[in-house]
Amino acid sequence: MLQNKKVIAVCMAKLHDAGRSEYIQKLHYLAQENNCKLLIFNSFIDFYNQDALDQGAASVYSLMNFDLIDGVVVLYDSFVNHAVADRIIANARAHHKPVILINGQMDGCWSIMPDYSDTYTALMEHVITAHGIRDTFFIAGPRGNDESDMRIACYQKALEHQGIPFEESRVDYGDFWDSPTRRIVQRLVADGQRPPRAIFCANDYMAFTVVNELAHQGYSVPGDVVVTGFDGVPASEHFQPQLTTCREDNEYLAQLTIQLVEEAMLPGAVPSLKNNTYTALFSESCGCKKTNYKQYRESATNLFNTIDSMQIHEDYVFAWIDRMLEIVDMNALYATIQNSILGNSCVCMNSDFVASMMEGAAEPAAAFSNELIVIPSVYSPDTNGIASKMSLCDMVPDLDKWIRDDTTGIINAVYVGAKVCGYFVMNTDDILGNTHKIKRVTKAVNIAFTVAVNYFRQQNMNLRIQRAAYVSAVTGMPNMKGAVQWFETFSEQEENHRMSLTFSVYGLPKYRYILENYGVDAAEEALRVVAEALKTANPKDCHLAQIAEDAFAVINYYADGNQIGEVINKATSVFFSMIESYNSRSEKEYFVEVNCGCTVVNPGWTGALESFIKFAYGEMYMNQIKHGAGNAVKAQSAPQKQYTAFSLLLEKNLFHYHFQPIVHAKTGDIYAYEALMRTDQLIGMNPLEVLDAARQYNRLYDIEKATLFNIMDRYARELEQFGGHKVFINTIPGHFLSDEDRHLLADRYGGLMSKVVFELTEQDTVSDAELSAIKELCGESSGSSIAIDDYGTGHSNIVNLMRYAPQVIKIDRYLIEEIHKNPNKQMFVRSTIEFARLNQIMVLAEGVETSEEMRMAIDLGVDLIQGYYTGRPAPDPIGAIKEEIRQEIIAANPLNNHRA
Repeated sequence: MLQNKKVIAVCMAKLHDAGRSEYIQKLHYLAQENNCKLLIFNSFIDFYNQDALDQGAASVYSLMNFDLIDGVVVLYDSFVNHAVADRIIANARAHHKPVILINGQMDGCWSIMPDYSDTYTALMEHVITAHGIRDTFFIAGPRGNDESDMRIACYQKALEHQGIPFEESRVDYGDFWDSPTRRIVQRLVADGQRPPRAIFCANDYMAFTVVNELAHQGYSVPGDVVVTGFDGVPASEHFQPQLTTCREDNEYLAQLTIQLVEEAMLPGAVPSLKNNTYTALFSESCGCKKTNYKQYRESATNLFNTIDSMQIHEDYVFAWIDRMLEIVDMNALYATIQNSILGNSCVCMNSDFVASMMEGAAEPAAAFSNELIVIPSVYSPDTNGIASKMSLCDMVPDLDKWIRDDTTGIINAVYVGAKVCGYFVMNTDDILGNTHKIKRVTKAVNIAFTVAVNYFRQQNMNLRIQRAAYVSAVTGMPNMKGAVQWFETFSEQEENHRMSLTFSVYGLPKYRYILENYGVDAAEEALRVVAEALKTANPKDCHLAQIAEDAFAVINYYADGNQIGEVINKATSVFFSMIESYNSRSEKEYFVEVNCGCTVVNPGWTGALESFIKFAYGEMYMNQIKHGAGNAVKAQSAPQKQYTAFSLLLEKNLFHYHFQPIVHAKTGDIYAYEALMRTDQLIGMNPLEVLDAARQYNRLYDIEKATLFNIMDRYARELEQFGGHKVFINTIPGHFLSDEDRHLLADRYGGLMSKVVFELTEQDTVSDAELSAIKELCGESSGSSIAIDDYGTGHSNIVNLMRYAPQVIKIDRYLIEEIHKNPNKQMFVRSTIEFARLNQIMVLAEGVETSEEMRMAIDLGVDLIQGYYTGRPAPDPIGAIKEEIRQEIIAANPLNNHRA
């Protein structure tokens, strides 16, 4: 109780529904007369979806301060999801506050239940007796709905009273909605049959639909069919014909509510149940005269004024919504809210709203902060548009002033999904006149906060992207950009130039081997092992960075240059000990090999980080030459075991194949797949090991034959999955098929050979006889093609082109890697493409792994693209590459950009 006035919280959903706003208006007047103040905690959604938006909207009910509230009224049937209402009730009862339920019952609560059974039954009996109609039909709400079932029971009782048997076939379910109701009427008049003489509807909106559909079918109401409704919505008075219906007595409901509030607050009060009455309104749709001869001109004027008011307010709010869509800071948010909300209203924003939007901020534990920022309307004369603070426990700003005036406070949550930003409050004594405005303004404020939140989130995302540009996603270390940024800041301090520096580079020479033969996970594990070893081995004050895909840098700085030797020696000793330990304990088939190089810079140094890193790289390469490259693959402990596995591979034909997409450089569509050898897990050999074993045991021809026949067999069996695209198959120079096997291949797979592209490596020489055999297979009889693989790595590029006469040139990964940074590579590739075009040869960029490499290859004019960036090898041919990559290819083409 505040200043001798009882504060009553009314919890509800959809205040804007006509019957509910009328009830709240009447309850407001009675509350004023009985020394009570109302706080309406409302949501304009009814919690049907049970999603994040529902969660945000439901936060409004957690605002109630039970130290100030004397009782709680819950419009139970306004909540589609009763769990929301149940939580409100449980919270109020936990604070020992009386709860009055409207259209709901629960132990320990006072209740007001609708009692329309006798009235509604009498309405239907009136049609049967007064109008002499016994041919009836009932359209109910949803099947299994409590209200729908109750109204069916009234219909059944009316029939029994008049001696008419009840038939299930005389009932159908319109779901309280127009579409299913319209279908019921269409069924009733199908094939020229006459409709029932009377159709009773379980609500007014279904009755409106029945009347309109009957008119569409050529039947009049009530001449041909009597139609009745239920609810007594305002439109029923003005409908043509005026509707016979039942209406709840909202005046009496408001009286009962205040009566129970007073009763519940008496000492020792025991919960009780009251029933609200309904009135039957007999009118034109059943054949009676109008019950209300209200002047239609007066009604039309009132309706026009209402629509005009709504239109003016809608135009005003929409104009501010246009500005809301451009919100980029708190000033804009503040201004648009102040100007779009109604006079005598405000937005109470969580004081931690801005802080919660900062990058890395945790979501607040509670929906609302204990302190709120009050953003008033520019039309509130007492505030001068100046923001203020309030305590959450007050619930409404200027609580003392509000308790003395004659308004009701209406509160709605402001939220973005499940994130709660605050709430909107309006104090008014004209609930009916302002409900639609409050709904519109609440929606507009939510839009403003949604735009602001999304803007902040976008800014945070941009910040994360910027940070990601300076950090390796695999190791979490700064990348080269991050290292340069750090070094530039370090260089700005004059005292740092008086120190000695060391730049150490650690490279993984077999990183590419591990990646291509054991996959991304294995390669990333190797990087993380090296990164963690470097962190452990080096001093805490050094700077570590992953400066390339396969290289790391360590930058140390020393006030005393005499420490350099000790620090470097200790760090490298610990580091390589950790790497050796990993290799010895790892069950991997390969070693993680690391090379190291270091350069020392004396005090007084100048220069860019890139220059110092280059010197360190040079030292690393010299060390690698001195000590040898080492082995990437662990030596087999038992050669016999390898021979057994290899023999089993060939004997049981345990080969598998992965297929990497080759795409058009203009459209991104699949052009072909390259078939890549894999082996069964039982064999445990990678492709290089298979070829080494085949070379050792003189079985390369068997590998060649198995490869060609296996791939063609797979292609023939899964023709649809390959989509008719070509397949590139690597051949082993010097071991192409014999005449017999070549003819067998061509005969067995016939026209499918036209889909084959044989890859000949440029590095290994193909004999004239073998080349003739391949060209014979690629002749008019089969239509197969030739591609030169690894182009650019041999010593006779143009000679081989003239000799092989290929249809495709595959430019080697060496030339494609970071081609966007290397003018010499660009020049070589451009000249190759020009030569190819003059000779009707397609050019394929192989090993494309980044967006920059792909875009440069497209700019230079390649026809085809292959690489991890566009698609990794997979056990089954993919139908298309990722759509975002395909769109990037399309956008990168100059012709497409010109057309756009």
